[in-house]
Amino acid sequence: MLKYLVSFVLFISISFGDCEYMYGQYYTFAGNFDFEEYVFGEDNCCDDYPIPMCGDDRIYFEKEDYADYNDPDNWDIISPYVALTRGDRRGLYNPLVESEYIYGATPWDYQGTSYPSPQNTLWNFGPRLGNYLDYGSGWFSWGLYGGPENITLIVSMYSVEDDAYYDFYVTSWTSGDGPGNGWGGDGNGSSPGGGFSYYRSGPIDYKPTITSVEDVPNDQGGRVYLNFRRCEIDVNSHPYGINNYSIQRLDNSTWVDLGTVNALGEPNYTYEATTLIDSTADVNQSSTFRVIAVNYNINLTFFSEEYNGHSVDNVPPGVPSGLTTIWEDSQVTISWNPSTAEDFQYYNLEKDTDPGFSNVQTFYTSENFFVDHDVNEEMIYYYRVRSVDDAENYSDYSEVVQTLTLSNEDLAIPDRYYLHQNYPNPFNPTTVINYDMPNDGQTLIEIMDVRGNYISTLINDYMQMGSKSITWDATNDRGERVPAGIYFYTLRTNSYMQTQKMVLLK
Repeated sequence: MLKYLVSFVLFISISFGDCEYMYGQYYTFAGNFDFEEYVFGEDNCCDDYPIPMCGDDRIYFEKEDYADYNDPDNWDIISPYVALTRGDRRGLYNPLVESEYIYGATPWDYQGTSYPSPQNTLWNFGPRLGNYLDYGSGWFSWGLYGGPENITLIVSMYSVEDDAYYDFYVTSWTSGDGPGNGWGGDGNGSSPGGGFSYYRSGPIDYKPTITSVEDVPNDQGGRVYLNFRRCEIDVNSHPYGINNYSIQRLDNSTWVDLGTVNALGEPNYTYEATTLIDSTADVNQSSTFRVIAVNYNINLTFFSEEYNGHSVDNVPPGVPSGLTTIWEDSQVTISWNPSTAEDFQYYNLEKDTDPGFSNVQTFYTSENFFVDHDVNEEMIYYYRVRSVDDAENYSDYSEVVQTLTLSNEDLAIPDRYYLHQNYPNPFNPTTVINYDMPNDGQTLIEIMDVRGNYISTLINDYMQMGSKSITWDATNDRGERVPAGIYFYTLRTNSYMQTQKMVLLK
């Protein structure tokens, strides 16, 4: 079994090698290029090494010997500006603009004032490589006015009015029966025209083709994979080929260079490109890209079609942690650690009396705490929270916390006075201060700045025993915002005093 597998792999390698060798023959217009084998053979050369005549727009045209050259059925009508036919023992001419073949200057006499037929075209020996003769149909100066009877020849044509290129694989050329001299005279004859046949391509376009623009997965957006198919002449055996590809992005009305890819003869390439904007749930703005293939030796430049694509921020923010609840005065304060994601947008807090969250009540907040006033005594409540970024990516839910509303006499009683560290800290613009009261009594909580100046009184009242909390919104007693900096808050009772430090950020 292994021997057959090795043989099969060897056969495939040889086939692909033969295809590349024949590809090189085509572009050096070697006389022994086997068109039939290349295009219609079993090696699938067109799949891996396409040439212009591999396309579905390939045409086979044949004008039989003695066929009437005045009959449009014997014209190869290529475009509204160019058709090809020939009279008896004559070269090709363009019957759309000429009545017969016009003998004129040759490639070796390009200073002449007249130009040979067919008009509105320029011709070149060999396939389309980018350099086109500016004096007419050079290959007809080979003495092909009359014969030989059978030839195989690769030539290329440029249609001036259409600004389009075509490759021709000439398979036969016969003379007709007129008395003209195909080598020295004008070849005029009275009989119907000589025959010829060829395969020709459709309009040649060597541009690279962008096949897809894909979001780079698991990133914060702003990047895409741009995939494109090579130019047909980006093959190692091509005599000139392509040097590199440039990738550009359209910013407003300006094409911006993003980078280059060396042309290595690969069938397909992938380039990681940056985008103008990330796609979000509300804004699906795409970026426009193009690829430019360049050959410096013979100054070829091919532009791909434009292609749109967008990047997506598909990395959710982190799961909130440290979820806690505090009961006080018929309300619940739920707090958690703040998100550190740069693209954080808001929190989605959910509440339910069912631990399976079958009848969810949702709250939205950009703060890392929430005060729930809609609570009833003797009810169990369940809370969970998740983070949301500006691309509408949701984190997983936090752990679920539950709590129970109890009457005052059933409240858990702390065993000591204690002033907790505020949360969050640092903060902007609000923070929660928790404190414990083992006994009822007069209670004072004040805030001072770092110089000891009085700022605000949060509590100055007779408080019942229990665990308590109060929120400070970074204002003084006059309701004015205080500047960023270090502040101290102090708890005082008849028998206890404690001070903690907190930091207000801009």
